[in-house]
Order: sequence, then C-alpha cells, then structure tokens
Amino acid sequence: MNALIAALRLPLVLARYRELLGAFVRRELKARIEGSILGRIWPVAQPALLFGIYYFIFVKILRIPVNDQLAPHGPDPGAIGWRATFFLITGILPWTVLAESLGRGTGVVLEHANLIKKIAFPSELLPVYQVLVYHVYFLIGFAILLAMELAVNGSLPLALVWFPAVLVVQMMFITGLTMALSAANVFVRDVMQAVPILLTFWMFTTPVFYDPLAIVSNAQASGNAEAARWAHYAANAFHYNPMAILIQIYRAIFSYGQIPFPVVGLLKLSLVSAATLCLGYFYFLRSKGRFADEV
Repeated sequence: MNALIAALRLPLVLARYRELLGAFVRRELKARIEGSILGRIWPVAQPALLFGIYYFIFVKILRIPVNDQLAPHGPDPGAIGWRATFFLITGILPWTVLAESLGRGTGVVLEHANLIKKIAFPSELLPVYQVLVYHVYFLIGFAILLAMELAVNGSLPLALVWFPAVLVVQMMFITGLTMALSAANVFVRDVMQAVPILLTFWMFTTPVFYDPLAIVSNAQASGNAEAARWAHYAANAFHYNPMAILIQIYRAIFSYGQIPFPVVGLLKLSLVSAATLCLGYFYFLRSKGRFADEV
C-alpha cells in the first residue's frame, strides 16, 4: 500500500517540476548533437542506418526466419524482404529504448552528485529525464517505421490506435526499472557493471531478432525430439518475459489483423508495469535520503 501511495505522488511531482524536467531533457538532447557535423540529422539518420545494418546482417547474411504474418503480404522477394525489415524494427525499437534507458539511467544519480549534495531538488527527475530522452529517439524511429509502412503498403494498420496505451505502459515499466537500478547503484556500484551483462542475457532470451514460433517449427521439422522439447519450453517462457510480450504487441499492430492483437497480454503487461513503477519509485524514495552521504 505504501508503494502504491508513493507511486501516485510521481505524476504530481513531475507536473510540479515539469519545467525543470523539460530543461534536463532539452540539455541532454542538445549535448548529443552539439559539435557534430550532421547535427540535428543524427537522430533520424542513426535509427535509419541501424535498421539497414540489422536487415543486411540478420536477413541477407544470417537469413534468420521471420514471421510471414507481417505486412506487406505476397510471395515475391521484395515483400519477404520488407516483412523481415518490419519484423526486425518492431523488435529493435522497444528493446533499444529499454537497453539505453537502463544502461545510462543506472548511473544518472552518481553523475549528478553535485546536484544531490548542494541543491535540494526532487532527485527522481534524474532517472525520469533519462527515460524521456531515449523515448524521444524511440518516437523518431517509430515515425520512420510508419513512413516506411505508408510507402510500402499505402496505408497504416488500424491497430495503431493501441499505440498510445502501449507507449504509456512501456514508459511505466522502463521508468520503474531505471529508478530502482539508479538508486541501488548509489549503494552498490557493482550494479552499473552488472547491468550490461544482464541486458545481454535478457536480449538473447527475448525474440528481438528471431521468431520463437519459427524456431519451434524448425526444431520439430528437424526430427530432433530433444531440440523440439527445449524450443517448446523456450517459447512458453516468453509468456513470462515482459519485453517479449511488448515486442509481440508491436508486431501484432503491424500484421494488419494477421496476428490477433493480444489484449490480454497488454492487460498483463499493464499490471506488471504498474507494479514495477510502484516498487521502483517506492525504493527510490526510501533511498534518496541517504544519497548525499553516499555519492
């Protein structure tokens, strides 16, 4: 109950200090493009180039099997290539915003030790602004995805109406994790070193670059009962992986009804995200009183 009450305070804190929060976000975005030759082009060019690199490696070289239920439909090689592209992007975008937010957000309190020691301000703004910065890049990448979708298919999927709700749930989940890790890192500096390792393990156990159903089908077709059994176990484990559910939701949006939109999955993820945010913020509040002594 205390965690729930604490979490309900967060929107009030963010609303009260919205100008300061906006200043943090603008400063971070400006610092990323300041002094670079391409400047404001980088936020658009970076995701576009990454999409091309991932497509070339995972589709053209490694030939990872992808879900044929994604748009555009048709047996021609061009359609298959675009399906692979959409499949990869819908996995890369949500995973990247999680990995970047946690990777940078874990150390954000220590990075601003001077503010923690000298100025009385709501330190919970620090992990929140990091999450917001990377969601700006996420939205730019998502806009590129929509432009590609419109160019290739001539229309946008109706399931796109779910996107605002999915975005809110995604931000809640990532913010809760970032708050918890940023607070824990103040007291145990090993957290910062462990996060990249844990993210790598989490990435390979999340269907970012592969289709779990295709892996199960291939294992069953191979005739290897042991491999088929383990592939089946792995596919079932994805139901308990919040990021796997989130990626499944994004891929369902861009399947034009070929994959039923997982409403139940979104509701489950909403509960997990709300619990993560409540507990993460509650832990942050319990810890922030000792930040000045530790940083």
